[in-house]
Amino acid sequence: MADKLIPGNLSAAGSVGFTDPRFTDSMAEEIEQELNALMTADGLPSLDLNASDTTVRDRRRLFVAIARGIVRHLENNKSAIKVYCEHDETKPVTVVDVDYG
Repeated sequence: MADKLIPGNLSAAGSVGFTDPRFTDSMAEEIEQELNALMTADGLPSLDLNASDTTVRDRRRLFVAIARGIVRHLENNKSAIKVYCEHDETKPVTVVDVDYG
């Protein structure tokens, strides 16, 4: 996953069990994991992660939308991102590879 930005997606409603392969290993999933960690750190109940539950799907739809917006913004403004080669800092390298799957 390190060579590609994957904002995330949702499989068709009713086609998933506990997990959703189109959500797994995505930016949206990482957003969900961070929210879950923050909630449990504050002594709140952890998030329900059952992908077949409609409230989980609603929450994940929001996270996918946020992740897609972030990635699209980065893609549309990639000239603002400057990454330099480790061994030759005079050669800028900018690559943003997006998979909207």
